[in-house]
Amino acid sequence: PFSMVQGIDQGVDAVILVGYHARMGTANAILDHTWSSTRVQNLWLNGRPCGEIGLNAALCGHFGAPVLMISGDQSANKEAAEWVLGIENVVVKKASSRWAAEVLPPAVTQLMICEGTERVVRAFKTGKAPAPVRLETPVTVGLEFFYSEMADKAMLMPGARRVDGRKIEFNQPDMPAAYQAFRAAVTLALRI
Repeated sequence: PFSMVQGIDQGVDAVILVGYHARMGTANAILDHTWSSTRVQNLWLNGRPCGEIGLNAALCGHFGAPVLMISGDQSANKEAAEWVLGIENVVVKKASSRWAAEVLPPAVTQLMICEGTERVVRAFKTGKAPAPVRLETPVTVGLEFFYSEMADKAMLMPGARRVDGRKIEFNQPDMPAAYQAFRAAVTLALRI
């Protein structure tokens, strides 16, 4: 039910996001997308623009788990810093477009990720870690699709409100429910 952070509800102490990307529409971001590069144009949590980084950080935060570190391109790292104050950023590639980046050799990036992980885990063990991301509840999810027919289909979800041709909104009591409702709406929006 929690996809990339499956098991977060099982007593996880902290999280490290490896190989992440920026949200859909971000300039100079390799493979920018939010969940689906063919369905989701924009996502908002409580009115704040969000990608998978913020979505997962907020879900982890609900369960008390801080996100300690991220690896990815410079745009993903910038987005993570906007969501998680004090996050360790490991920039392993410099994107110049959606399809192009200067990528460091795997032996170098592996070392960078391992060293970053060691730093953040040591800091976490001494009580020096970013705070978990916690959203006010209820959580309002805004979801803009690429096509109006996708929003038409997502409106089958109980509690969904139509904002405009391509955008819907819905409220959920907490972040786990918001996460699952987001996934359900995106699944409903599948074009055949």
